Amino acid sequence: MRRILLSCAILAVLMLPAAATARPHGHAKPGFLVVKKGTGDGGVNGAPVVTVVVQGFVLGRLSQEARVDVYQLPSAAGKGAPQVAGADVSTSAIRWHGFTGKEYSGSNFRFRALGGFYRVVVRGSGLYLFAGGHGNVRLRGSSVYRRVDGTYSLDGAVFRSLPTHPLKRQIGRG
Repeated sequence: MRRILLSCAILAVLMLPAAATARPHGHAKPGFLVVKKGTGDGGVNGAPVVTVVVQGFVLGRLSQEARVDVYQLPSAAGKGAPQVAGADVSTSAIRWHGFTGKEYSGSNFRFRALGGFYRVVVRGSGLYLFAGGHGNVRLRGSSVYRRVDGTYSLDGAVFRSLPTHPLKRQIGRG
């Protein structure tokens, strides 16, 4: 009897590290996206430089003329609300596929969407963005100003030039 209890105790001690690091099935590790000096074609009315759909957060700063569309999508947590700070920012209500959101336009402003499920679309130039959580991203730089249209990094990888054609990737693949 003592041998069985001793064997069970040893087995339990050996399994503790594995149990502590195990995640429930289907839960991937959160990922991150960083964009520096992002610029697209067509200015505020052109194609989006970045489109992020993420359960997590998005922080950004725009140093030049740009437009940011933020939609808070339904989620179990239901928390968070987008915020914007800047001297020269105009705000208007917008709709996308039945979801309401806010459009922020101007120059030299910051935005953040924390603790919820968001779709953030950024057009223009001078973009610095940091997003984290689980979701998808679509990136597109300038086809005219290649190699000076900004850089991006996904999940800590080496920074690369923004692509000239739309590039879709997942954030937080695990």
